[in-house]
Amino acid sequence: MALVFDAKVVLFDCLKAAVPAGVQCTFAETGKSDRRQQVWLGATGDEELAAVAMRQGPRKPTAVTSYVDVHGLVITPGDPIGAERAVYGLRDAIAEACRSVVPASVPGLLDVRPESSETETAESTDGAYAALTVRVRIRGRIT
Repeated sequence: MALVFDAKVVLFDCLKAAVPAGVQCTFAETGKSDRRQQVWLGATGDEELAAVAMRQGPRKPTAVTSYVDVHGLVITPGDPIGAERAVYGLRDAIAEACRSVVPASVPGLLDVRPESSETETAESTDGAYAALTVRVRIRGRIT
C-alpha cells in the first residue's frame, strides 16, 4: 500500500527531528552496533483491509490498518541502568514523532500512534545495552 509506505516515510522524517542530537536515525537497520545510540524503522506488517462502504463500481472505500516496528538501541559501558533510562528517552522521542505526523501530509492518512513497546536490558563484553521496540499503528482510508 502506497499509503502505508508514504506514512512510514513521513514518520521517518519526524523521527529524525525528534530524536536527541547524537542518536543515529536510519530508515532501516544498518547491521552495525558501532553507535552508542540509534533508532531505525523495522518490519512493516499486519496490514488489514476492510471495506467501509458499499457503493457501485470497482473502487470501494477501504480502511487500512498497518503496523511498523521502530527499534532503538543504547549501549553504555557498564551502566545497565543508564542504558535503560536512555532507551526510555528514545521511546518518548518516538512517541513525539508519532504525534508530530500531520495526517494531511499523506492522502488518506487518519493517524499514526504508538501502540505498545518492549524493552530489554543486558550486559555483554561490549558494555551494557538496552534495546527497544515500539509498535506503531498506521490507520488510513483509501478509495
